[in-house]
Amino acid sequence: MSAATVTLKNLHSKQQHILDTAKRFNVLKCGRRFGKTSLAEELVIDPALDGYPTAFYAPTYKDLSDFWYNVKTILHEVIETKNEQTKQLRLITGGIIDFWSLDEPDSGRGRKYKRVVIDECEKAKKIEEAWKGTIRATLTDFIGDCWFLSTPKFGNTFFKDIYQLSFKEDYKHEWQSWTYTTYDNPHMTKTEIDAAKKTLDDIYFRCEYLAEDVDVKSLLWAFAFDSQKHLGKPELNKSEILYLSFDFNKNPICCSVIQWYNETVNVIETIKLDNSDIYALCDYILVHYPNMLYMVTGDATGKNTTALVRDNLNYYTVIKQRLGITINQMQVPTVNPRLEENQVLVNSILANYQVTIHEEKAKHLVFDLRNVRTTPEGGIEKDNRQDKTQQADALDTFRYFCNTYLRKFLKFI
Repeated sequence: MSAATVTLKNLHSKQQHILDTAKRFNVLKCGRRFGKTSLAEELVIDPALDGYPTAFYAPTYKDLSDFWYNVKTILHEVIETKNEQTKQLRLITGGIIDFWSLDEPDSGRGRKYKRVVIDECEKAKKIEEAWKGTIRATLTDFIGDCWFLSTPKFGNTFFKDIYQLSFKEDYKHEWQSWTYTTYDNPHMTKTEIDAAKKTLDDIYFRCEYLAEDVDVKSLLWAFAFDSQKHLGKPELNKSEILYLSFDFNKNPICCSVIQWYNETVNVIETIKLDNSDIYALCDYILVHYPNMLYMVTGDATGKNTTALVRDNLNYYTVIKQRLGITINQMQVPTVNPRLEENQVLVNSILANYQVTIHEEKAKHLVFDLRNVRTTPEGGIEKDNRQDKTQQADALDTFRYFCNTYLRKFLKFI
């Protein structure tokens, strides 16, 4: 009977340097595609092959899937038992690998680990609570080590705080930090990274590929918006499709009227009705844009049963009936886009696409593009702006449109 074998990927020189210079608590800040996943595989597997318990943490249960599959595949010859429900592997060496989600910060409480690897730390909203309340204690019995891996995100975060510990006198003896860019992975093609640089706005490229800490305090959400470039008076082309993108605040209700053809986006109007409803909004569209071929998208929550209006109908049912359109003319996402990813998309479009916004008829959208700012976490700041009645609803209509029809701009991310 042949001996069982485990084959790990060969590490490139920068990954090997990380292993060679590691201390007990290690923080890797790196650009996308640097190779932190293959590094994480080696980190979590090695102690388990020596008979120790280890753990891998991901921001959400969904984030665990690919890593769980990869590790199972690598270790298939030495797995004694595996539990798909609890996500645990027991090896013939006596080692154990647990896989946890940081959706629940108490995950792993009461366990003992020789090593813990925490992936995509910047995505984990409860990482500080999990580290201080649970994970740190799991390392006590074996005097285990911990690895924090992530691409940086905007703002001040716990990940950035612990990254700095290796530079402080009281901590540097057991904390280590590294920063590597996507360019540092020799398996990545430089021309492909350069192509991403041309597509993305500079601030995102610096953050996502160069692993820089970008300060976005008071940064405009649509920072690529340029009045000289993007404002004008586009005219309605009656022979082209009319895209209607809705946002369903109770007050006001809002819709952007957009045309998209010949690689151009023209925002013809942003309709904003105070103290009104979806029926009045649809009537406005029929009066001002009759006999057009409509395509509809917008806020995903508008089709929920919780979004009922009169006659016990949801918003999109009313729109479909009122405008006399078919289901094929409606492209509504099942969930709204994540703000962080959506901000990358919208700014990439503004920076690289031909976009013209009507300076008068779309004044509500223009206001939001000029004034809505990001929170430190990369969200939308809705309270600290010039007009407290504005709730970024006009911006929402534009970003929903981009998410539905122009997602190709995320292909390099």
